[in-house]
Amino acid sequence: MQISYELSETDFSQAYVAHRNRTALGRWARRIFLGCMILVALCLLAVFLIDHNAQAVRGILPGLALALMWITIVWALPRWTMRRQFRKQPGAHGARNLLLDTAGAHWRWNGGTSDVEWRNYIRWVEGNTQILFYTSPACFNILPKRALTIEQLDELREVLKQHIPLKQ
Repeated sequence: MQISYELSETDFSQAYVAHRNRTALGRWARRIFLGCMILVALCLLAVFLIDHNAQAVRGILPGLALALMWITIVWALPRWTMRRQFRKQPGAHGARNLLLDTAGAHWRWNGGTSDVEWRNYIRWVEGNTQILFYTSPACFNILPKRALTIEQLDELREVLKQHIPLKQ
C-alpha cells in the first residue's frame, strides 16, 4: 500500500490532541482540570462583579490570574507550541510518501527517509483525523486520514491490526 500526502499545521496540532487523548484518564483528567479552572475563574469574576471595591480586587486578582494562567497553559500553550514546532521543522514541509509492505513502513519526505520494521512499532493510535505510528511512548509518525480513501483506510486498519498492537 502506497500513500502520498503533505502534512499541515493543523495535522500537527490534531496529532498532539490524538496523542494526548489516547487514554481515557488523560482525556478526562484534562477536561476536569480545565472545567474546574474555568469554574474558579467564573466564580471569582462573579464575586468581583458583585463587590467591586479595592479590597475585593486585591483578594480576587491573584486567584483569577492563577486560574487564567492554568487555562492558558493547559489549553492555549500546546496549540501554540505545535504550530511553532511545525513552522520551524523543515522536514515537516513538502510531499511525503508512505509505503507499507510485509517488512514494515517506509517513509519518504523532502530531505529524508525512514524504514521501520513492524517489530519496532509499539502501538498505533487512530485519532479523529489521523493515524499515529509509535516507535516509542512519545515518538510517532503522523498519517492524515484525508490522504486515504475509505477503502484504503479499511485496508490500513487491517494491516496495522496484523502487525502492531492497538493500545489506546
